[in-house]
Amino acid sequence: MKTRYRESTLFLYALGTSLLAFVASSVESLIFPSLINGILGFALGSKKIPQKLLVVLLILNAWGAFINGLYFHNTGEEVISIQALTIKRGAVESFLIVTLRFFLIAGSTLIMLGLANVRDLIRSLERDLRIPSGIAFSIAYAFRLFPLLSKDLSEIRIARKERGSTSVVLSPKHLRSILLPMLNISYERAVWGGISAELRGLRLRKISKRESPGLGDLIILSALALQWIISFYL
Repeated sequence: MKTRYRESTLFLYALGTSLLAFVASSVESLIFPSLINGILGFALGSKKIPQKLLVVLLILNAWGAFINGLYFHNTGEEVISIQALTIKRGAVESFLIVTLRFFLIAGSTLIMLGLANVRDLIRSLERDLRIPSGIAFSIAYAFRLFPLLSKDLSEIRIARKERGSTSVVLSPKHLRSILLPMLNISYERAVWGGISAELRGLRLRKISKRESPGLGDLIILSALALQWIISFYL
């Protein structure tokens, strides 16, 4: 027997875990939910997003977290000293906190992306949470954007390779040449996606009756509550 759950419950789960990432301020309070959501999320998300893109995101996040910790939080006891570079306790803690927050937010988002259907998500947000159609469409479209961005990145890398440019981001200039085309494509896609939705009568669609929570919804919400309890009370 298949355990039933609503897409709106997955949305609430992702929203709750993302809020936890901002509220928790220590490594101890973040490590459990971050590892659980990170491992499960990247396992489910790899079905819709190429593993190479996930690895690139991890590397970029780790590098950004390291630079942030080194420049703004490099205080306290000395941990590592490599010639002119001295890494202190504050930088290490900052690096771990930022990385764990990324794992928590990205992981819970990928869990939702792996389990939810975008069209069903729009209907569920309207039906169960009474979110206006335009906002529900925007939320669902944002999650739909992840696989599309992966496809855009692959095409941009192929185009750069054909022009003789490096496919590895080595400088802000290289990063700019990748991000600008992706932003332009995403903006144009969003505009025409919204126009298409309106022409199909998005705002005129009748909202169905709210569904009662099932066993799957209770399991998901219980998992969210358990993570909050473990993070702050255990």
